[in-house]
Amino acid sequence: MSNIKKKIFELSTIGLTDGAGAAIAAVFWFYIASQLGPENYGELTYLISIAALVSGIALFGSNHTILVLTGKKVDIHATLYMITMLANVVGSIIIFILFFNLGISLLIIGYSLFALVSADLLGRKLYKSYSKYILTQKILLLVFGIGFYYLIGENGILIGIGLAHVHLIFRIIKSFKNSKINFKVIKERKEFIFNNWAIGVTGLVYGSVDKLVIGAFIGFGLLGNYSLGLQFYSILNLLPSMTVKYFIGQDISKIPNKKLKKIVILIAIGVAILGSTLGPTVISYVFPKFIESENIIRIISWTLVPATIQAVYHYPKLWTAEKNNIILIASIINAVTQISGIIILGTLYSGVGVALSMVLSSVLGLIFTFVMTKFFLKLN
Repeated sequence: MSNIKKKIFELSTIGLTDGAGAAIAAVFWFYIASQLGPENYGELTYLISIAALVSGIALFGSNHTILVLTGKKVDIHATLYMITMLANVVGSIIIFILFFNLGISLLIIGYSLFALVSADLLGRKLYKSYSKYILTQKILLLVFGIGFYYLIGENGILIGIGLAHVHLIFRIIKSFKNSKINFKVIKERKEFIFNNWAIGVTGLVYGSVDKLVIGAFIGFGLLGNYSLGLQFYSILNLLPSMTVKYFIGQDISKIPNKKLKKIVILIAIGVAILGSTLGPTVISYVFPKFIESENIIRIISWTLVPATIQAVYHYPKLWTAEKNNIILIASIINAVTQISGIIILGTLYSGVGVALSMVLSSVLGLIFTFVMTKFFLKLN
């Protein structure tokens, strides 16, 4: 197999895995949305956002740290696994005491398992194993999520989602056995790890607090429409999410992939056009109750272009150079811009304002990373 064919095969493996996984997840979430309606779907999203936020804080950015340092053959797995899982268990207990909801607590632990296992497998370039674990999780999501919904009701959805991650424990145990606890490694890279944690938290502000703000300030009805729009966008967003996973490993190995990166950007533009034009029509036909989702999808589809450029050209270079402080600042810019936009534009223009704030935050984040990598760090 030629070098370029091998690269395309590896990228396709990640892409097909993430694509199939997103398709399964989309079937699940679209079905749940059709059953619950905008208001209840928004409330469910609100609870899931709480779980994601707590899990991300307790994760300490370990997924980013493992992804980069595994590629550099640094043995840090057992130490990070122990710290992260203890923190997540404590967080899940606190949340259970506050909300008395088992589903949220299970989801906190499940999200951390998913993040750690994904990063470990991609860092080791075990793309086939990555496919096996991720697709199994998505299938269990469909089976457990819908199954527990009919058994228990709406609270059963969260329990089912949490239990869909249970098989990932076996990979954690396997990696833990093949690694040694060494706090010296943590001390040597404390700044890098802290920045990763801060990036993770600001990313959660970008990906979770927006829903909490919409639910608290504007209402669960709009949150339900916004969440359905985001679910549609998550399918489009497969391109930047899978490419950054692939190109980090490639950039660590000093493989430029110039032609492949240009192809990915062109594909992103085409997908954004399709999402903006066809997406609203599909949603209006399948989900007639989610009226505001049409305009939201029409606008947020264009977030794909700056997100893909950032994922292809800038983030891999910054991760490889361990300049994650720049990614941290970009994440803060994204988070502050989006939350401010939701409060101001969302209050004035409802769904359109919320969608515009998402596009604006992505564009500003891209401008910042471009300036930093090109003119200040000169990471060409």
